[in-house]
Amino acid sequence: MKNLNKRQLIEAVVGFALIALVLVLGLTGVLVGGVFVKTLIGLGLGYALTRGDYGFAGLSNRACRTGSTKLLRSLLLMFVVSAFIVAAFLLGGSALSLWVNPISWGLLFGGIIFGIGMAFSSCCATGVLQDVPLGFSRAMITLLFFGIGVFLGFPLMTTGFVQNSIFTSASYNGVWFVDWFSNGGTDMGAGIIGALLVTVALAVGVGFLAKWYQSKVAKNFPALPQAAVETEEASVWERYFVKKWSLTQTALVIAILFGMLYAVSATGWGASTVYGNWFGTILAKLGVSVNALVDFTGRPAGSFTTKLFDSSSYMQNIGIIFGAAIGLLLSGRFVEAFKSGLKIKPMEVLLFAVGGLLLGFGTRLSLGCNVGALYTPIANFSLAGWLYLFFLFGGGYLGNKLRKMFYAKIEK
Repeated sequence: MKNLNKRQLIEAVVGFALIALVLVLGLTGVLVGGVFVKTLIGLGLGYALTRGDYGFAGLSNRACRTGSTKLLRSLLLMFVVSAFIVAAFLLGGSALSLWVNPISWGLLFGGIIFGIGMAFSSCCATGVLQDVPLGFSRAMITLLFFGIGVFLGFPLMTTGFVQNSIFTSASYNGVWFVDWFSNGGTDMGAGIIGALLVTVALAVGVGFLAKWYQSKVAKNFPALPQAAVETEEASVWERYFVKKWSLTQTALVIAILFGMLYAVSATGWGASTVYGNWFGTILAKLGVSVNALVDFTGRPAGSFTTKLFDSSSYMQNIGIIFGAAIGLLLSGRFVEAFKSGLKIKPMEVLLFAVGGLLLGFGTRLSLGCNVGALYTPIANFSLAGWLYLFFLFGGGYLGNKLRKMFYAKIEK
């Protein structure tokens, strides 16, 4: 059995102290009701993403940088499990707010732009929160410009380019698989079962495409280093707080937390709109009129005046940051990771700033990010989510090519 050294012990104490702080804020009424619950779910998401070294940006970044599509295929598993969870709620009669996005030109261009941004900043809308304790400099530059990109894109959200769906079904301004099988809405049970079958079939098909892609490109990359085989029995602490989760474990935990979001709020997971609201709030604090912000963005005044502890969306995102920090603290890696994340090359500031802008602006065209335009719509049986996946991957592929050229240039 291995004992914790002094630094690891201190980090573990701080990690548990952060958990205790969130619990105290809830028990004392500072965080109330749904705000408190979604903060806890955010903690769980941040912890799971960090414990599994997991991120949606990896669906294209890892495939383009290592030739591996294992993470992409684990995401497909997560989508399917989450779709079954949503189906269970619908079959049980729950009234859910479903995200069936329009299949517009904005969706497609937004996916490409967001994919390029993921490559430049090596993160996504949720990954940038996860990276605050892990890659602080990169994350903070990306987060600032992400917010600017969302803010600048707000006025476009109501335009025909974004809202006019090229294809529609009976129930939504988009295509909902349930409509294909529900006999005009008279047999929702059959509609949901049919939609599940289509979702599984699409996941299997994309999985085979991912395997084919890996077989073609993996040979162009050096073999990944194999993890050292542990000959000494791991301690209880290492098993439960340090050992990295498998991709499958992480995908299942996130799917369960996704289901909990529906249980407490009847809606899915979104992240990116908050960043534009935060940037607008900063402008308001600096003296810009709230009325001017409303006129420019078309957003309600509350988007720029709501207090942090009063917004479940704000606190869910903050919870992801705290959860990621707790994951590092309990594994004894926080100090080392944070110090490493402070290092940044001067020219990288430009790369991450552009990446953040593209990430933010892309979300307004596609009405969401990796969770709001991809994960939640796919789990809600929306065709738009699957189309977004392909354009997101295409943008990531292009972005990684440009990123490689950028680093080749600055390293000369």
